[in-house]
Amino acid sequence: MFEQLYTPEWLISKPYYGYLLGLVFAIFGIFSSKVIFGSNPGLMSVAFTSILLIPTLHRLISITESREVREDKFNIFNLLREHLDIMKLFMYIFLGIMTSYAFFTIVWTNAFSLKVFAPQLNAAGITGAAYLKGRFLYILSNNIKVLLVCFLLSFFYGAGSIIFIAWNASVWGAVFGFFARQSSSLAHQNPFLGFMTLMIPIFPHMLTEAISYFSATMVGGIISKAVIKEKWMSKRFKHVMSDSLIFLILALILIIFAAYLEVYIFPKLRNIGSTILALGIIVFFIVGMILLKITQKRRLSK
Repeated sequence: MFEQLYTPEWLISKPYYGYLLGLVFAIFGIFSSKVIFGSNPGLMSVAFTSILLIPTLHRLISITESREVREDKFNIFNLLREHLDIMKLFMYIFLGIMTSYAFFTIVWTNAFSLKVFAPQLNAAGITGAAYLKGRFLYILSNNIKVLLVCFLLSFFYGAGSIIFIAWNASVWGAVFGFFARQSSSLAHQNPFLGFMTLMIPIFPHMLTEAISYFSATMVGGIISKAVIKEKWMSKRFKHVMSDSLIFLILALILIIFAAYLEVYIFPKLRNIGSTILALGIIVFFIVGMILLKITQKRRLSK
């Protein structure tokens, strides 16, 4: 029903609305699962959120596959630029889902959060040592497994792979929302401010890791549709397959970089003053928005 209220083309042209989409769908998913599956709503909330997102993701993958990305001469910047809008949309949806889970984990009592988001919070016991040096290969292997699962789920189930992305977003939100609430109560600090302070040093490797998963999801869906729709070994089939392979390689590079940030950079960032980090993020955001506006004006002028 919700997908009838907007077109995928409109959503791609305004990717920041993806944040609102992920936020609202996650809220519906959380409360629907709580009403219907009161005893174990944590996993079902992810399932309901994914069900709401599947029609949108399915149409986005179709649009991505239908684009003739390259001409005879390959240019990696053109390839990335052609998919940048959809990648930004994925990122906003991811952040919207994560924000919903973080918000309710912060405002609800600890006991209630532990009951509702038990599967997400139990994941903290698995990743609690993720930031220790010497665990690089362990973390990298786990991240590559997630990457491959995103690719395979998207290849075999198409848009159904969104459930794995939604699950990761719910874990990030619930776990760090819970940590923020715990630390803020001890420091007598506003929990939302504590969440922002906690997320600032985490955001670089979270963003890098999430983009790699989005890339794998896009590649899986594109290849799946190309195998069915395109003529075997035709020019377009070769273009789609080669572009997809390049995106998968880029995703692997990003996942290696994300693991490096997680193990070696994040512990150092935690020791830097949050004020300096906050100023740096604000400056980076402002500069990024200015560059984005300049790029959009150049596109319109062409």
